[in-house]
Amino acid sequence: MKIEDIINRDSLRERLEGDFGLFVELAELFARESPNLLAAVEDAIKSKNGEKIGKSAHTIKGAIANFSADKAYQAAFALEKIGKEGNLDKTEEALVNLKNEIDRMKAALSLVIAEKHL
Repeated sequence: MKIEDIINRDSLRERLEGDFGLFVELAELFARESPNLLAAVEDAIKSKNGEKIGKSAHTIKGAIANFSADKAYQAAFALEKIGKEGNLDKTEEALVNLKNEIDRMKAALSLVIAEKHL
């Protein structure tokens, strides 16, 4: 896996003003909180509540935005849009895509941490 295919490192470096410690802190926080954020999305999907789907997807999208990971961001945005539009027949597919992109993003974040620089 190539980190740059998942994370825009230039944008990330600029966003965090090159602060690697802050990056590690945010990455660890995301690793801890993303299961809860995804669970909220899944619960909203199970309840077939478009408003909750939109809000929970918006929340996870905001967390993803910290990392300049466009594909994961777009996956969350797509699910948010589905929820807000009430087109719930596409939620399962969108959720699978979001989970896959988050997994890829987390792997890329781990690689950046292992390299010890942004």
